[in-house]
Amino acid sequence: MLSDIKHKVENLKGKKIKVFVDVGRNKSEIYEGVVLNTYKNVWTLKTATDVKSFGYCDILINSVVISS
Repeated sequence: MLSDIKHKVENLKGKKIKVFVDVGRNKSEIYEGVVLNTYKNVWTLKTATDVKSFGYCDILINSVVISS
């Protein structure tokens, strides 16, 4: 299951995506950017201002949602 998520994120490398992040207490953040790199446990997103990193398990538990 986690390996499927990792493979899907690897296929998005270099593509522009939108990421919805649930930060708790009914708050969320939205980031737009390009998937920069994929590593063993995390992947990075380059936005206009900085670089954010997310774990594959965050996608698994739906605290991070990716849309194209």
